[in-house]
Amino acid sequence: MADRDDPFDRVSAGGGQGSVVTVGQSEIRGQPLGLRLALLLSAAVLAVLLVAGLAVNRIVSGSLERELSAAERDRITVVAGAIAGVDLNAPKAMHGVEVVLRRVANTMRGHVQLIGPAGDLLVDFGRLPPGVSTESLSEPITGSGATLRIDVPRADRAFLGVFNLSLLVAGLLATLAVGLIALVLASRLTRPLHAVAAAARRLGHGDLDARATGGPDRESNELADAFNAMAARVQRSEMLRRRAASDMAHDLATPATVLESQLQAMVDGVVPADREQLDRARAAAGALSGVILQLGELVDAESAVMQRRPQVISLVELLAEVERAIVPLFRERGVDIRVAEAPASLRVDVDSTQVGRALRNVLANAAQQSPREATVHVAVEAAGAEALVRVTDAGPGIAPEDLAHIFERFYRADQARGAGEPRSGSGIGLTIARELLAANGGRIAVERTGADGTTFAIGLPLAG
Repeated sequence: MADRDDPFDRVSAGGGQGSVVTVGQSEIRGQPLGLRLALLLSAAVLAVLLVAGLAVNRIVSGSLERELSAAERDRITVVAGAIAGVDLNAPKAMHGVEVVLRRVANTMRGHVQLIGPAGDLLVDFGRLPPGVSTESLSEPITGSGATLRIDVPRADRAFLGVFNLSLLVAGLLATLAVGLIALVLASRLTRPLHAVAAAARRLGHGDLDARATGGPDRESNELADAFNAMAARVQRSEMLRRRAASDMAHDLATPATVLESQLQAMVDGVVPADREQLDRARAAAGALSGVILQLGELVDAESAVMQRRPQVISLVELLAEVERAIVPLFRERGVDIRVAEAPASLRVDVDSTQVGRALRNVLANAAQQSPREATVHVAVEAAGAEALVRVTDAGPGIAPEDLAHIFERFYRADQARGAGEPRSGSGIGLTIARELLAANGGRIAVERTGADGTTFAIGLPLAG
């Protein structure tokens, strides 16, 4: 088996089913995503600007305070040096000092005081507006024992006020601009989401052709592609459901009509109520119950994993039981079945009832697809941790467009007509087989198909 391709790697055995359900539109809660994105981005920008503004304010305030304090200190030192050594008791000298200090008060727009050695106020020039934040600088006068004191307004405070206001206005304008830009960008980003939502609403209201379009980004295209793939599956499931309803109606109506006509004819005396007529009525009833039985089997198969009772059994014995059960159908179809000799040591750990039913369904499908006097071949071999059962029919093969759907419930390809009959099977036999095998850790796939027949490969887990 090392040189053979694994059929399960080439063909998927699954096919999901779904249905279209029309639901009422629920109340839309929450704010629009675009608005939320814009608000969040604006809040983030505003927070960053506030932190940056506080940091800049602290740096500028400290720098200005140091620079202004140094400048004022240098100025008062120069003034104190200019009047150093002056005799403050001499009227003429004192007049010169007053002239200098008045000019200083006017220039600095501050409050200048000259305080004598005894603490008496010798000179007092200039006034400051009430409530103005001031800075007091003092410098001793060399030689006279007096002290020069100057109170000046904190010019840096006014500057910082203007500076902070400018920062605030600039920050608000920047936040507003960022918010508007974010709103526009968010609107463009969420446009594909609105398109998907609109398509979903259309799909929910029964428009199975509804499709979504993506946007310029990869994520929105992925979302649209995922939705479109889902919508395509829903559309296909609905198509299969409608076709299945039509097929099942036909499959149920035909034997029901035959049965009703046969019984009515016997009641009316048109035909005698002999064994032949009763056999025909029984055959019609059997066909009717067969369809109903398969529907019940499908329901059971979907919950098989919870009902399974696994046990280690001989695969050869299991195939022999299946062959004995299926031989009457093959004889009725005029088809022969040949099971190749298999190693007696092959033992599998499965539910024999469920796997036996799955094998019978696959063999029944092979018999229905094969013409009269044809032969269905069954081969068994070990393949790694699996026992591989191959069932090869002599039917017309499976078209490529049907290959991916043959395990879907109710799916019947145009070629699925046994020996020229108008219809063959209910379209759920292979679905039941797939579900039962999957519940037991097995799998099924089409290994080969062509004009000379189709080979199904069934993998079962070996025991131990």
